[in-house]
Amino acid sequence: MRHRRALPWRRTRDPYRVWVAEVMLQQTRVETVVPYYLRFLQAFPDVRALASARQQDVLQAWAGLGYYARARNLLRAARKIVRTGHLPTTAAGWRRLPGIGPYTAAAVASIAFGQDVVALDGNVLRVGVRLLGLQKPSTAPAVRRSVEEALRAVLPPGRAGEFNQALMDLGATTCLPSNPKCGVCPVRPFCAAHALGLAGELPRRPPPRPRPRRRFVAALVRDRRGRVLLVRQPPEGVWGGLWTFPYVEAPSWPRARPALRRLVGVRLERDGTCWSFEHAFTHFRAHFRVHVARPDSSPRRGRFVPPEQPGLPVPAPVRRLLARLGQERQQRE
Repeated sequence: MRHRRALPWRRTRDPYRVWVAEVMLQQTRVETVVPYYLRFLQAFPDVRALASARQQDVLQAWAGLGYYARARNLLRAARKIVRTGHLPTTAAGWRRLPGIGPYTAAAVASIAFGQDVVALDGNVLRVGVRLLGLQKPSTAPAVRRSVEEALRAVLPPGRAGEFNQALMDLGATTCLPSNPKCGVCPVRPFCAAHALGLAGELPRRPPPRPRPRRRFVAALVRDRRGRVLLVRQPPEGVWGGLWTFPYVEAPSWPRARPALRRLVGVRLERDGTCWSFEHAFTHFRAHFRVHVARPDSSPRRGRFVPPEQPGLPVPAPVRRLLARLGQERQQRE
């Protein structure tokens, strides 16, 4: 307890706050999460406040944190909790909520309710693989089972929350992915990887999967006041529910123009100015070319917003480009 990290979600066992933190921490660094966590709880201090919120407001609070399906699932789960009248108290109960996997369910159940379950995230898995000296990639199901069984065997009854958080902290601060700090590690005497001189080589990495590259074309449409047209993305998309420039998947402007016309409801003519940016999604890399375009009439879909203050939930790369456009507009004025 003396060496635990001082994190805001460690100051409470409120299951709602623990749950929000664990969802935010999925695939996201702690230092990134902290300010989002604090702002999110100011906006939605309890599960009822979240359940009654509009999706647009939840996405606005989440904007920039990425992996937006987490926010949509958080809202869906909150509404289900309010309908049922109670928060789950077991890992099995949490697993029945949208967006909750084995790790998050175990983490909330152990930390907030004291259930004796092992929460196996990436940090804990790495610690377990090294302690056991397992030579196969940590993605192998047999490796995960072996680590979970070994940790369950030494889990102190009634203290699973502390046990899980201690392992998380050990992996995050000492048993690092590269250059582990074995010299100060409190479990070094029990570590098979250290004894074998393999701590820096384990877990073994599986062969990298190629991430396909996809090309998109977007239209930057302004009105006479310098506001920028944004359209809301359909819920099933990678940016579902967020607002972006009108865009379609296409290799070039000529190929994209018919689809963009259907998207905004009017014909668009490119004026030659163009920006580009790349964004890494979970399963692919996206290359966007953003062309300034003139509509032949007022767009029938979307909303014009000031680029420096859109007031809508937008993904991080769109926000950065809007900020740049806003600065340019202010300099002209």
